[in-house]
Amino acid sequence: MLLGIERPNVRMNNGGRRVGLKSPRIEIQQMGSALEVVLITGLDSQFMFGETIRVLHEEGVDVVNASYKVIEDAVFHSIHCQVSYI
Repeated sequence: MLLGIERPNVRMNNGGRRVGLKSPRIEIQQMGSALEVVLITGLDSQFMFGETIRVLHEEGVDVVNASYKVIEDAVFHSIHCQVSYI
């Protein structure tokens, strides 16, 4: 669902240069009851972080910690979660 948003592959930056847009990438790793979600987006896709948190909460996952790092034109979000087994 999060990756289903279509956008053009090229846009213009403030300097008038063509810049390719990066498709969002999600990596999920589960280790027992711990879950790590890594979300990599472009600078123009910050809403994806909020949508990811929303989906995790809907699935009953507790977010323990979340952080991000901007490197050039990419944003790396790291979300650490706890899965509750009922």
